[in-house]
Amino acid sequence: AVICLGTFMVKMKRQQNLENLYVNSIFIDKIGLSFNQFIVVSKDEKITIIETGFRNDFAALSENIASMGLNPENIDNVIVPHFEADEMGALPEILNVSKQKVKVYAHPICTFGLNDIFNARAKPVKDNEIISVFEGCSLKFIYTKHVHQWDSLVVYWIEQKILFSSDLFIQKGEFTGINNENCITEIIASIHKDNYLPSHNHLNHALDKIKENKIDIIFPMHGSGLSNHIDFYIDSLKELTF
Repeated sequence: AVICLGTFMVKMKRQQNLENLYVNSIFIDKIGLSFNQFIVVSKDEKITIIETGFRNDFAALSENIASMGLNPENIDNVIVPHFEADEMGALPEILNVSKQKVKVYAHPICTFGLNDIFNARAKPVKDNEIISVFEGCSLKFIYTKHVHQWDSLVVYWIEQKILFSSDLFIQKGEFTGINNENCITEIIASIHKDNYLPSHNHLNHALDKIKENKIDIIFPMHGSGLSNHIDFYIDSLKELTF
């Protein structure tokens, strides 16, 4: 995997064909946490963004997209996993810069806020709904209600077997690409330190739904990508005590 350190974007590479996936990661040293945005690009260079990042960071994100030879004006789809500043804050800037008729997807509860505050015309997705944003990128939306917030969902890229897990499976520290080592200690330490998972029952229900899908890589909103131990991570979180 290519390493991403600090405030810039790199192309992710591994044995499978991931030439159209980029990760933008901003590390905030004061809190020891990275904030990741995921950029998926079609053959005609239309851009889908999962997680917008903070509003004040969009200028850097836009520059980083351009530095990869892509055009921010081609942002075509935006996916907001839940209504929180780091997940949806830059949406107004995206809507302003894009020359496309941007489609915004979110949980029905989240769309109310996005449409009221940003006039985003966001489209509510159903639990387990699959939307093809372009050929080879079919995204499945999985509700994870009350795992972090009541409008939470995660996104599963079917063809590539990638889970964009939002605030599940997060780790402290910088984004360092895809980590093939066992990171369960870091994942659990992050949960215990911040106490950010409010409901064990809802967590288990969400993890059961996630496990129904064949997952090769997890990309959380915070921390590095995860591979090789996916079932173990899920089972370990199910056994977690608070």
